[in-house]
Amino acid sequence: MPLDPKQRHKVLMADRTRDAAWITAVIENVLTADPTVTLDGIEGALRDAAAHSYVIGGPGKFSVVIGMPAMLAAIAAAGITAAANRAMLAGTPIATAG
Repeated sequence: MPLDPKQRHKVLMADRTRDAAWITAVIENVLTADPTVTLDGIEGALRDAAAHSYVIGGPGKFSVVIGMPAMLAAIAAAGITAAANRAMLAGTPIATAG
């Protein structure tokens, strides 16, 4: 689900800090305040705004990394693709090759 304007503003202002811990805290706050918000919706808002931070999904958890090189390293370490990461954020894991 897309973020409402206030949620989007909150997440994008956190992104401007380039502090992964702070961005994570803001994302957790947004998710807690509105259970209809998804990690995929947050990642979509970040991508639409050409933000510096990326949300990396995991089983029952997520992490935030700053910059595309860090995102590529994180998904490579997890053994997934960028598409698989987005699917995981949406709650629909897809099979990976290999």
